[in-house]
Amino acid sequence: MVWHSLKRVARRRRDRAAAIERAYRSVFLCREGETVLADLAAECGIYQAPPSSLEPRASGYLDGRKALYARILAMIRISPEEHAALQEAARLETLPDFETDEDF
Repeated sequence: MVWHSLKRVARRRRDRAAAIERAYRSVFLCREGETVLADLAAECGIYQAPPSSLEPRASGYLDGRKALYARILAMIRISPEEHAALQEAARLETLPDFETDEDF
């Protein structure tokens, strides 16, 4: 198997930005990709304030996670309405699960 690199996908430098944006959009702008984005947002805490007692090393780690998520968002270029819906989906991911009698 040969992994597709950006240099293989777009031979000319000026075509690379468009090629990588298309690749990100094809991965994340589908039903499964949206689910993954909501999970990543919840996991990295992108929409949550960090704990006030966070040590510098842990704070740097958290900042790195958030920066990677922000890169994904920048690459897919979603509308403000889509971003609000993604933020709500991420919020729902952080809520505890409540089991009901119907679950059994």
